[in-house]
Amino acid sequence: MRTRLVAAGLAANLAAAMVAAVAPAGASTPSNVGAASVYGLTKNFRLIGHTDLSQRGMNSPIAVAGRCVYVGDRYYSSSTSVPGRDHGGIAIVDAINPAHPTQVGVIPPVALATQREMRADAGLGILVVESYAPIGTTASPTTPSYNNLKIYDIHADCRKPKLLSTYDFGARSPHEFFLWKDPKHPGRALAYVTFTVLSPDLMVIDLTDPAKPALAGVFDIGVDQAFKAEDFADESGSGYTHSLSVSDDGTRAYMAAWDYGFFTLDTSLLANPPAGSVGVARPVGIGRLDYGHNVHSAVQIPGRQEMLFTQEDYANAGHGCPFGILRTGKMDSNGDGGAALDGTFSLPENDPAKCGQKNGTFSSHNPTLFHDVALLSWYAGGLRAVDLSDPSHLHEDGAFVPRPTFTPALRDARLFFPHKTGKAGPLPTDSTYPGSIAPQWTGAMWSYPVVQNGLVYVVDIDLGLYILRYTGPHASEVSKAAFVEGNSSPSRYTASAPVIKRPALQWAAIAAETASGARVVESPYLKADRKAFAKSGFFCM
Repeated sequence: MRTRLVAAGLAANLAAAMVAAVAPAGASTPSNVGAASVYGLTKNFRLIGHTDLSQRGMNSPIAVAGRCVYVGDRYYSSSTSVPGRDHGGIAIVDAINPAHPTQVGVIPPVALATQREMRADAGLGILVVESYAPIGTTASPTTPSYNNLKIYDIHADCRKPKLLSTYDFGARSPHEFFLWKDPKHPGRALAYVTFTVLSPDLMVIDLTDPAKPALAGVFDIGVDQAFKAEDFADESGSGYTHSLSVSDDGTRAYMAAWDYGFFTLDTSLLANPPAGSVGVARPVGIGRLDYGHNVHSAVQIPGRQEMLFTQEDYANAGHGCPFGILRTGKMDSNGDGGAALDGTFSLPENDPAKCGQKNGTFSSHNPTLFHDVALLSWYAGGLRAVDLSDPSHLHEDGAFVPRPTFTPALRDARLFFPHKTGKAGPLPTDSTYPGSIAPQWTGAMWSYPVVQNGLVYVVDIDLGLYILRYTGPHASEVSKAAFVEGNSSPSRYTASAPVIKRPALQWAAIAAETASGARVVESPYLKADRKAFAKSGFFCM
């Protein structure tokens, strides 16, 4: 298959012309579930099962396919000479009995790399793992690839993934990716992969043949090119695509451009590429939403002309206190691809007056949406259920904050304030002020919740995998869902929704292609990226 390269970018003059709908000042709607987030806070969630994964900590993404749950690894070693940690890598959990999920295997880690994002799909029969290393780390021809997508075959036995291929990004560190499954061509799937520092911000990888992934398209927001690395380091205005979501039909991508707000892409020619031509992503008009803080996620609320936005801030990284909150925005009726701020929601810990009283990161993060309720991880604030029935007046329907029975030895220091110093640090975004003298919080819900057959699967960085049942308002929407996750589409909101399944004949062709082993496909930007880092130097995420 010939690689089809897309020439698609957002020109600087277009970016300058974008109309910013700046959020009006005002307090967000506070949580009505409890006076504050506390250990053991549980409302309208019932615990079904849990595994602490040998108390290893540093857990990150989740992927669910049938009986199997895969839990990724947030950790990466400081060099190839540092041995891997105990119980590291991707934990393979058998949850055929959701009350007793049991780890049955592991995909070993690679030194210097973290397995930070994953998607699995039982119908397609694949597990897609994104790994990355400290920015600028380049694998030599004799060492494993650090920055990549690895595609595994799980259709025969999901407990024993078989590597089919690796798409090698070289020095280019990916950050997140969205998996779109073509509803009209079963077996066809696109991974929309975002990047933090180098242009282009977005690479679209065609996984239709999982043994031979191919570049289908690229896109760049086209702003702040000269200072992209510097801005990423101090978050003074990072011109990159953090994440995106894709409509069920594949014709729209909703861009979370971090410090450059939200806008919409027309991806019709990626969803339906003309024969013998290339796929192109183009901005929809000049509209966008910029509410003055980072846009971590931008997801359309199902069945509504309304977007939901999350903002991510760590206690000791980025903008820090008072942490990120949840916002909604009305999609522009004039079709220019932007939005106008509608509603907001926060936890008590998001009140600046309470900053540092609890030493943890209380930030919104990853949402999984239904028509009337959002399930989203909120780091130290646990798992939250926010009512969307009136997006202009958000309120909370439920919460689950685990009560820890242990604190893992390995922790991410960025999630905690340093000791209280009484003075600000050197950067305008420095969050060492005001600091905290409180003990470090144990527990941080991180992953996108995944709903399969009505059960909610979610991962805590410290405490492991939780399987829950939501019982609050609009619970029927969640309980009847066959498969819904925040970072893939189309979702299956009912058991009767069609299953996108790979034809059996494709598996025969894949088996023939991989008879001599897994294939490695190299990004066409390898040489250009090495040159870019040779000039800009090395720094870590």
